[in-house]
Amino acid sequence: MNSIPLYKQIIEDILSRIHDGSLQPGDRIPSERELAEQYLVSHITSKNALAELADKGYITRQKGKGSFVSPMEQLQMIAEFNSTINHRTILKAKTIGLIMPSMKTSIDQQLLNCIEEELNDTDYILAVTITRENQELESAAIHKLKERGVSGLIIFPTEHEMYNEDILKLNLTDFPFVLIDRYLKGIRCSCVYTDNEMITKTAVRHLLSQGIVQPAFLSPDSHNTVTSDRLSGFKAALEEGGLLLPPEHQCLIPLSVTDPAEKEALLAKYLDSHPEIDGLFCVNREFTKYISRILDRRGWWDRYRITAFDYPDDRRISHVRQDIPLIAQACVTRLIELIQGKKEYGHIVIPASFVPQDTKVPSPAK
Repeated sequence: MNSIPLYKQIIEDILSRIHDGSLQPGDRIPSERELAEQYLVSHITSKNALAELADKGYITRQKGKGSFVSPMEQLQMIAEFNSTINHRTILKAKTIGLIMPSMKTSIDQQLLNCIEEELNDTDYILAVTITRENQELESAAIHKLKERGVSGLIIFPTEHEMYNEDILKLNLTDFPFVLIDRYLKGIRCSCVYTDNEMITKTAVRHLLSQGIVQPAFLSPDSHNTVTSDRLSGFKAALEEGGLLLPPEHQCLIPLSVTDPAEKEALLAKYLDSHPEIDGLFCVNREFTKYISRILDRRGWWDRYRITAFDYPDDRRISHVRQDIPLIAQACVTRLIELIQGKKEYGHIVIPASFVPQDTKVPSPAK
C-alpha cells in the first residue's frame, strides 16, 4: 500500500511532469475538482496540494482562470527545479535554438545548412527562429526558446546590435549560448566570428596594389563589431600605403533605409557626387549586388577596382570568402561544451580567404 499522503502524491505527480518537461511553463494544471475526481480525494485534499505547489513557486493561481505552470524565470529561482532541469537539459532535451536575423542571403542559408549538418552527428536537434533584424523579436525569441527548454542557444545578433539586455541576462545566469558573426565588447561570453580586420586589410592592400589611391568604404551605418573591425582594417591598410580615409569616402547607408531600391539609389547618388573615387570596398553581398547593377547600367566598370565580402558571383570583383563550415563547426562544438558544463569562455576567430578578381574577364563595353 502506498504510504505517501494523498495530497503529497498529487504534488509529486505534478512535479514529475514539470521536471520531465511534459508540463511546460504556462500550461494549465487540472483544477481542484478535476484532481479530486482523478485521485478520488476530497476537494480540500486537492486544494492543499495546489496550495503547496503555489507556495513553492511551481505554479501560479489566477482567480477565475485556474492554475498554471510558472514562467521559466520563476522556476529557475527554485533550487530543486534547477538541479533537475540541468539534468533534463543535458541528457534528455537535446534541442539547440538558433536565432537568425534573416534568411535572405546565401550566407544566412549556408550557415543554417552547415549548423544543421554539424548537429546531424550529435544527439541534438535544431529549433530556428528568424528575428527580421528586430531586437524586440530577438528578445522574444530568447524567452520563447528558453521556456521551451532548449539546451542552449546560437545567436546571430541583429544588424544594429551593440548590447541586447536579454543577451546580457543569459551571460549573467550562465545559460549556455554562443554568439556568431560578432562579439560584445567587455562581455565575457563565447563568440565565433571571421577575422574581419585582418582579411579586410588583405583585400584593401590588393586594391592599392592595383594603383588605387582614393577608395571608398561602402557599408550600412551600423556600429556593431563586424562593421567597426572591417573599417579598422580598411583604415589600417590605407595608412600602410601612406594614405588617409577622408570622411567623405565613407558611404554609410542608414539602417532606417530598408527598401532595396532606395539603398541602390543612395549608392548611385554617392558615386555621382564623388567622381574622384577609383576603388570600392563593399562590406556585404547586398551592397555589392547594388553596385554591380549600377555599373552595368552605366557602363562604368572601367572606372573602379572593387573588392567585397561574400560575392563570388562576378569574377571581375575581388572577394573575401568566409569559412562558413568552420564557423558552424566551432559554434556547435563550443556550445555543446558549455551545455556539458565546460565553462570555457572566449573568442574563436576564424580566418577567411581572399580571392582576387579574374583579370582575364573583359569589362563589358560601354
